[in-house]
Amino acid sequence: MITMKKVIDLLLVNSFAPRQRIASDAALENGLALIRTFLQSKGFTVTVIDEQRLSGAEQGVPKWCFHFLRLLVILQMKYYTSLKHLTLLFLLLAWPFQSLAIYRRKKYMDKLGDEIAQYVYTNSIPMVGIKIWYGDAYAWSIQLAKKIKRQNPDTIIVAGGPQVKVYGAKVLDEEIFDLAIMGPGEYILEKLLNMLSSTATKLAFLDKVHNQITRDRLISTGSYSQHGSYMFDNFIIPKYNEEDLKDKILFHTLVDGVGCSWNKCNFCSHSRQNVTHIPRPVEEIYAEIQTMTKQGIAFFRFSSSETPLSHGKAIAHTLMANNAHIHYSMFVRAGKVTEEIFDIYCLLIKSGLRAVFMGGETGHDVINEKVMNKGVTRKDIIETIQCIKLAAAKVAQPCKIGLSLIYPTPIVGPITFQDVFQANITMIEQTLPDTVIINPPGVFPGTIWSEQAEHFGFKIAEGFNTQLMSYEYSIFKPVNFWTKLNFSLHGYDMESLLHESGKFRQAVEGMGIPTNVSDEYLMMLTAIGHGSKTDLLIFKKHSLIDIMSGSSHYIKQIVEKINTYSRKMAAQNHTVN
Repeated sequence: MITMKKVIDLLLVNSFAPRQRIASDAALENGLALIRTFLQSKGFTVTVIDEQRLSGAEQGVPKWCFHFLRLLVILQMKYYTSLKHLTLLFLLLAWPFQSLAIYRRKKYMDKLGDEIAQYVYTNSIPMVGIKIWYGDAYAWSIQLAKKIKRQNPDTIIVAGGPQVKVYGAKVLDEEIFDLAIMGPGEYILEKLLNMLSSTATKLAFLDKVHNQITRDRLISTGSYSQHGSYMFDNFIIPKYNEEDLKDKILFHTLVDGVGCSWNKCNFCSHSRQNVTHIPRPVEEIYAEIQTMTKQGIAFFRFSSSETPLSHGKAIAHTLMANNAHIHYSMFVRAGKVTEEIFDIYCLLIKSGLRAVFMGGETGHDVINEKVMNKGVTRKDIIETIQCIKLAAAKVAQPCKIGLSLIYPTPIVGPITFQDVFQANITMIEQTLPDTVIINPPGVFPGTIWSEQAEHFGFKIAEGFNTQLMSYEYSIFKPVNFWTKLNFSLHGYDMESLLHESGKFRQAVEGMGIPTNVSDEYLMMLTAIGHGSKTDLLIFKKHSLIDIMSGSSHYIKQIVEKINTYSRKMAAQNHTVN
């Protein structure tokens, strides 16, 4: 019996870098799963290629190379503070093996790009969507698009994902991508696929898009659109298949709403959204949680830039009423603490809140007001952190706190970097968060810092944003090995700024506080009994060894424990009494 070949309407590809960059690289890919689920419900056939997995960074590299690199990295870290000359020796010994690992890894990625382009050709796929990330992953996306275009000139190539949300139309400068979507992609992709099916040629299709959707190749949707709308009607719950779950961390990024209630920070690219916070209906959130727990997923991270406490309270009531067994983390905003706020945090922690991410930016009030336009004071930050700690103590459940700071920052008047440094240190001493996330200043398109760069003391060369898009950012790389950017702040070049940021990081770690542990790992490590300060420092050290050596040796062991815990907790939601 002859069967018809199944037509693939859309191929979705998740871009990836040669090396693991953060411990959460292998999180479940909710965005592409959501698009696939939605479009399949509309009758389209969609395939996903996702190499961003736990062991993904090891593909193409000999195992002996990882083992040798791990040994050298461990020796580097052991003698870093005591015998610097030995550290330098181990760095030099590691260099040829690092080069070999990167070479083999890039060869693998190049071959994969060829295979994807051939897959598109063999299956006559009319449209490919690439979820693009920053740095080397962005560079790989460009090369993949070129390979596809060279072999399949009639295929429409669409870019989406975090890089488009940050850089907007800049991703279209090289004219590699035919279109880019800034914002949620499911509804607009349905429209594009329908238009494509009724159009004879690629040129005719692009003309139709130009005339009916946008005169630009950048399509802004949802909260990024001109009207700032967001569609929660008939919101689709993403469905993971067996392949999606393989070699992944069982935690799910859950859309609890979009935007934040402030949406005015001078430095934040989220301000590209034309709305403040729009909450997603609580019944939809709970339905998605139930769907995920049936697949063994019990760890969640709420995705909105901030979950307002009123919305969090409504979610928590629903979780408690249904006796839900989950753990979740969310972004919170500091504010005036009242008895009502304290009670809400108690309720949230009872319902499963186990970690929060708070953007404090600095401990200096003038800088937060004049430079950040943060809308909160040092007192607000301190009292909110204390409130969360007291609420956790009252309900006898842990809730870890990640405090995010930018250092160095633009400065005004007589204020110096050292003034901001000291204000940060004293605030950390007063609050003792579980981790401090430290980032050097970044200037991104569409932000006030970018539009008024000189006012804030930045000097940015022409072509800076184009260079930054493919810039491989890693706080773990020694400053001397960073590629130079034509960028300065108050006369300090990039290397000087990174040295200053590193000095602050060392000071925080000298207080016994681990830096740059994400809120989802705070939550998950606590669940498996690794949530103490000592445990977090051990996690930071060994995950750093993984990152520096390019292996997944340690993180696989941790994730195995996390996934076992997740499955057991998820099963409690479906036990028949």
